Amino acid sequence: MDIRLFKTFILVAELLNITRVAEQLSFSQPAITAQICSLEDAFRVKLFERNGKRLTLTEAGKIMIDYAARMVSLYEETQNVMASFGHGDETIRLGVSTQLINYFLPSILKELQAQLPSLSINVEICMNTQDVLKGVIEHRYDFGFIHGQNTFKQIRQHGIWTEDVLWVASQEFMKTHQGIQDSNDFPMINYTEGSVFRTKLEEYAGHKDLQSPIEYSDSEAIKHAVLAGLGISYLPRALVKDEIANGNLIVIERDPVMQLQISLVYHQDKTFSLPMYALLLALANQAGADKTIRELL
Repeated sequence: MDIRLFKTFILVAELLNITRVAEQLSFSQPAITAQICSLEDAFRVKLFERNGKRLTLTEAGKIMIDYAARMVSLYEETQNVMASFGHGDETIRLGVSTQLINYFLPSILKELQAQLPSLSINVEICMNTQDVLKGVIEHRYDFGFIHGQNTFKQIRQHGIWTEDVLWVASQEFMKTHQGIQDSNDFPMINYTEGSVFRTKLEEYAGHKDLQSPIEYSDSEAIKHAVLAGLGISYLPRALVKDEIANGNLIVIERDPVMQLQISLVYHQDKTFSLPMYALLLALANQAGADKTIRELL
C-alpha cells in the first residue's frame, strides 16, 4: 500500500478540511478525497463522516491515527537504514532556499566531512522558501535551510544564524548624489513583491510607501546594480562584506535597521540517523543557534 495514503490521512485528520490539505500538499481536492477513499476501501471502514461542510473522525478514524503515524515513522526509518546498504554510504539531502545560506553552510559541511569522510551530502538550491518546505513535506529533503517563515504544521523550525542587513551604496553613487542630505531621497533598488527581503523591509518599515524605480528578484543582481551606481539598497552583510572592505560599497546609516534569521527546518516525523545528529550538533554549536535545537540531540 502506498505510504502516501497514510500521510494524507494524518494531515486530513489534523486539519479536518480537504481544501486546506489540498493546498498544503499541492493536490486537487478530488485527489485528496480519492486517497482517503482508497484507504477506507483497503480496510473496509469509514474513517470520516461529513455533515454538510463539517468533517469529523469516526471511531475507526480516531484509532487509525496512531497506527498511521507509526507506519509512516517506521517507513522513514526503514528508508534511512536501507539507503546505507543501497549506496554503500549514507546520503543527507538538503534543500536550500537562497544563495545567502551558502555563505554559512560550507564551514558546517567541512566539519561534517572531516568527521564522516564516507558521508554523501546532496545540496539542492531551490527557487524560494516554499519550494524547500514542499520538499521537506514530501520527504525529498532531510533538512531544509530557509530565511523565510514556515507555513506547515508538520514542519519544525529552529533558528541557526542571524544576519545583519545593511543599507549600501557605491562610491560613485555617493559622489554624484553628495548634495542630497536625506538618504530617504535616494533612488532605491528593491526586491520584487512577495520576496522574503521585501516582506522583511515592509515589516520593519510599517508598510510605508517606499519608492523603488528598479526591482530585482535576486540579491546578487541587486548587489551588481548597486555597484553600477543605479541606487542604494539593503543587502545581507555576508554578501557585501568584501565590497565594503575594499571600498567599492559604503554602508549608509538609514532606517529601518534590519536583521534576517536563517532557519533549519525538518518534518516532525523525521527519524534522525547518526550522521544527521552530527549535522544537528554542528549547527547547535553556532553562535546564533536557538537553544531549542539542542533538545533534539
